[in-house]
Amino acid sequence: MLRNKMILSELIKGWGLDATNSGELVIGGCNSIALGNIYGTPLHVVNEARLRATAESFLRTMKSKYPGEVSVHYAFKCNPVPGIIKIVKDAGIKAEVMSEYELMLALKLGYSGKDIIVNGPYKTDPLITTCLKNNIRLINVDSLFELEKINCICNELNKSVEVLFRINPDFVPSGMNNGSEAASRTGSAFGLDLKGGEVMCALEKIKGMKRIRFRGFHFHIGSGIQDTDDYRKAIMGLKKILNDTENSGFNVDVLDIGGGLGVPNSCEMTTLELLLYQAFDILHSRKLSNNKVSFAHFADSVTKGVLSLFGDKKIPELILEPGRCITGPNQLLLLKVHQVKNRKGLKKWLIADAGIGTLTMPTYYEHHEVVLCNNIRRKASEKVTINGPGCFSADVVYRNKLMPKVAAGEMLAILDSGAYFTSWESSFGFPRPAIVSVINGQHNLLRKRESFDHMISLDTIEYLSQT
Repeated sequence: MLRNKMILSELIKGWGLDATNSGELVIGGCNSIALGNIYGTPLHVVNEARLRATAESFLRTMKSKYPGEVSVHYAFKCNPVPGIIKIVKDAGIKAEVMSEYELMLALKLGYSGKDIIVNGPYKTDPLITTCLKNNIRLINVDSLFELEKINCICNELNKSVEVLFRINPDFVPSGMNNGSEAASRTGSAFGLDLKGGEVMCALEKIKGMKRIRFRGFHFHIGSGIQDTDDYRKAIMGLKKILNDTENSGFNVDVLDIGGGLGVPNSCEMTTLELLLYQAFDILHSRKLSNNKVSFAHFADSVTKGVLSLFGDKKIPELILEPGRCITGPNQLLLLKVHQVKNRKGLKKWLIADAGIGTLTMPTYYEHHEVVLCNNIRRKASEKVTINGPGCFSADVVYRNKLMPKVAAGEMLAILDSGAYFTSWESSFGFPRPAIVSVINGQHNLLRKRESFDHMISLDTIEYLSQT
């Protein structure tokens, strides 16, 4: 029994999961197979207690490590499910939004304007207007064009606003693929170009804008970052702009370093891994566990960077916008295998009820563990391609994934599915799944499974039938 316990703990180490004596996967005290049978599959399952503890730990760690003021804002885009946001909010974390919908959702969930930061490259007039009317704390300005637009709306409404300038520091974290580089000067449209002089141009413009107050800078260097020292390096690259800003008569009172911190047990594919996988079906079987991706390492790196950058100057308020590192490890996606197709000497396919076309877009470019819910001790023995239900060949979960032998009717769990799985899911011929939270053996419905009627509820069928 002790040997079995040791094997079990190694298999599901890092996810806060458990298993029955027969090896059936358990999350939050609930049997995963029972959950799938009750609510149907696919099914998103949220580990509520662990999610709350993770959010609290992030906030507590940052406040204990950084010697100045700290403000943490959850990135709604990562997982915009209201029930999940409420858990994060109850843990003391504020809101970061990027659209009219997300801003409406934040206000509806009880966030006050002073607890909300607004980001993104596409801030419409209605979004800016809503920000001003609700006294949103900060707007992160993405471009010179946007700065002028905000100024015009401020003047029209006779309202004032505080802003940060989002800058593009031309810094690429290690191990990123091209699609994840949010601060590459040549590869990303985000932010004011630091090297091209746009930041200083914006500072000159803002001198004549009476209703806009500059407070500092914002940047976001990537998603799924595995080396926390990259944050220190990115911060250290701001020395020149900090000096130039102060010489222009402005203070940097706030530094917002965005989000993007990865999680220990899943990661982005590198550019080479992504190319090999998409071009030649070579799925890299790298070890996923990375103990250096911790809140403590992250907080230390950021703190060292800020203290070094500002030297004997007053350090700024530090703003962070975590998403993936909060929700990612605390949710899994249950799939059921509909059939197994085996072409001897060629391939074996597991046809499941979710794939890239509906629910698993992040598996296109990220490594995730996939475990057999029916018996997590069953040894991985063969490479298979896990297909989704869509009638197109690219609707896969993974190609050439090393798995145990799986039978039709058994369930799989994609781990670390709390970041961007629900954000990018679609109704591609199938209803979107239910979402449940589990805690202490109890399960609670956060979102109902989409009905067929709901899928066509916005269509004008009556009009079409009359023509």
